[in-house]
Amino acid sequence: MLIDRPINVLTYHLYKNTLIPHKNIRVMRYGIYVLYSEFVKLAILTIFFSLIGMLNEFLFALVILLLIRPYSGGIHFNSFMGCFLFTIGFFILNVAILPSLNYINNPSLYIVLFPINLLIIFLCSPMPSKHRPIKNKKIKNKYKYLATFFTAAIYTALLLTNIDPTFKAIGLWTINLQAIQLLIGGGVTREKKIQI
Repeated sequence: MLIDRPINVLTYHLYKNTLIPHKNIRVMRYGIYVLYSEFVKLAILTIFFSLIGMLNEFLFALVILLLIRPYSGGIHFNSFMGCFLFTIGFFILNVAILPSLNYINNPSLYIVLFPINLLIIFLCSPMPSKHRPIKNKKIKNKYKYLATFFTAAIYTALLLTNIDPTFKAIGLWTINLQAIQLLIGGGVTREKKIQI
């Protein structure tokens, strides 16, 4: 990828000039790569959803995901392209396709899915990247409870507020898809990343 060379040059320069210890080079490389990848994905997704007239819907889903995913984790990929394709598929599904299904506006469906998704997120969280494993049990539990808390808080807000049905459906689908990827990822990628 185009960013690999500049990252390697930067980290080598920092190591050579003893600005950071050798043991931290990999962590720093990974951090820079993640920031760059996330920025590029966010920029492309923002442009895409602006062009199709669904920027507000995308931002709403993004905010919900940003409250849950840092603590719950999810499926991780070895390449930018794999991650990008999964991410754009995730947002197209939960912003542009799934909310248009009529049955989602049934309030009883929210009540049925609430405990199911909450249980999945509680049991499967956190699912970190192998590059950032969580070895401390106390931190793992903290992430698990934070993911569960934010999921419950968002669900409660969706149930009790009188927001636009489309945004309500987007919120529900964001949580549903996050729970589904944790459920799938728990069996597939708990110890290894997906090769794409």
